[in-house]
Amino acid sequence: MSISEEWEEMHLTPGGWVGGSYRHVPGPEVTVVRPADDVLTVRRHVCATYCGPSRTTEDRTPQTEDMALIESLLARFGSPAFGV
Repeated sequence: MSISEEWEEMHLTPGGWVGGSYRHVPGPEVTVVRPADDVLTVRRHVCATYCGPSRTTEDRTPQTEDMALIESLLARFGSPAFGV
């Protein structure tokens, strides 16, 4: 049985990482419009259970077919810093 499910999105742009939509317990879901120059969206989902381990998953969705651009921006800005 879950006691906490939180998630957060980060968007990689040519200017760096930009925060996106999220849901932090106990608050409601907050929707943030995706930047127009987003090349990669990373969504982290954390599920904590009663008396058990928490589970964290990350989904990476490219917003461009230019993998060289994504790789160069990841090399420049590193991994996203999530709040969950």
